[in-house]
Amino acid sequence: MAKILIVEDEVNSAQALELYLSDRGHRVRGAADAGEAIAAARELEPDLLLTDVLLVGDRDGLAVARELRAADPDLPVVVMSGLPEHEVRERASGIELFAICPKPLRLREIGATVEAALSRRTA
Repeated sequence: MAKILIVEDEVNSAQALELYLSDRGHRVRGAADAGEAIAAARELEPDLLLTDVLLVGDRDGLAVARELRAADPDLPVVVMSGLPEHEVRERASGIELFAICPKPLRLREIGATVEAALSRRTA
């Protein structure tokens, strides 16, 4: 059972992700913005960060990834975005991303990506 921090400000998407991943045996914690995500990460100590790139507030999901990676350089980061992949990669400069999952979300694809990222962390 892995601990997964999901950072998603779209309520329906966040709920679907939390339910999908928890049904697969993971301990899941959700956060709607960067500040909430950082606080949740301190408590959860996640094994994986699954974050939307664009969030409400003054910091995006990539800022969350940078901060969490400062504490755990090996933390797998999977980002979700409706932006073109090249734009996400430009914004993510300096962050090694495991994968980019396009929006609209496909739960099976995200589930497979999460499992692959987790298996690389434990390998």
